[in-house]
Amino acid sequence: MKEYDVILASGSEQLEERFEELGYRVYVSEMNYDGKRMFPNADMYVRVSDVDELSGRRVVVIQSCTGSGPTEKEFYTTSDRVVELLLLLDMLRRPVIVREVSHKEYECAEIEPPSRIDVILTFQPFALQDKAFLTGEAVSARWALEAIAEVSDRIWIVNPHAPASLDWIKQLVESGKLDSIDVTGDLIEFGAKKFGFTDYVVVTPDEGGQERFACRGFGKTRLSSYAVELSGDLEVKDKDVIIIDDLTKSGETLLKAGERLFQQGAANVGMAVVHVLSLIDRGEELLEYLIERSEGMIVTTNTVFSSVFCVENPELTCDIVDSLVKALENSV
Repeated sequence: MKEYDVILASGSEQLEERFEELGYRVYVSEMNYDGKRMFPNADMYVRVSDVDELSGRRVVVIQSCTGSGPTEKEFYTTSDRVVELLLLLDMLRRPVIVREVSHKEYECAEIEPPSRIDVILTFQPFALQDKAFLTGEAVSARWALEAIAEVSDRIWIVNPHAPASLDWIKQLVESGKLDSIDVTGDLIEFGAKKFGFTDYVVVTPDEGGQERFACRGFGKTRLSSYAVELSGDLEVKDKDVIIIDDLTKSGETLLKAGERLFQQGAANVGMAVVHVLSLIDRGEELLEYLIERSEGMIVTTNTVFSSVFCVENPELTCDIVDSLVKALENSV
């Protein structure tokens, strides 16, 4: 038996097959009487019926804390994902066995909880609100991570969007409650193999990526939610180039960067993005268009479920499970 068991919340079920292939016991957040995780009034339902099997075990709970895309069976907001995760953690901290003794009468017996509960966030909750930008704003990213840290032993975030320089991030790291898992290297290696690149350079579209990935890149000015303008020149003449970015919704920045690289003499351009968000409004359509316009020269991970990548184009999707397992094996 492996040294830990895995619980997949609603945002991470796309990871189930690979964990099972590696021999892990995998549990999912189950459905209510209506076959849903939402009651009719939109309350969240959480259950792991075999919770007794987790007594005394190390348990890793995995959730992608972003809203659901248009092809998912139920609609979840980021808040729903966070609440679902907090309910799972509360249930694991205080597990009970329930027996119905008569009609609507139940007996509850407390059982031993897991020995340790880790959380992996394949996408950070409220990633765009990691500090107050205006007077009186709530810092929702801080609230969510501090709430999760309070009821778990350790949080791991896959390529977090919030910078490590933030004071509240530093405090969580220094307390031993927060760590990160970087899948960039595995993604770039996956992309290079897919693109047929052996000798290549890696660049990034904007200043944030230059800090995040420690590589050269362009300057970026955002004109709207879907339009950007890039500036600057890179030495890419006659070279194969991989553009690395942490997040995309429509791929506009990636495509602009690709166009600029070709204008500057790049031989071939491939794109690699860690997190792909499928928006409710035309999200999957935009991702289909991204693959078409890039002529299939784009790869991503399955940190967030997307039907276009995870189901329709799995050959373009780097499974992160092996990266997660490696990080957990190296943890204390």
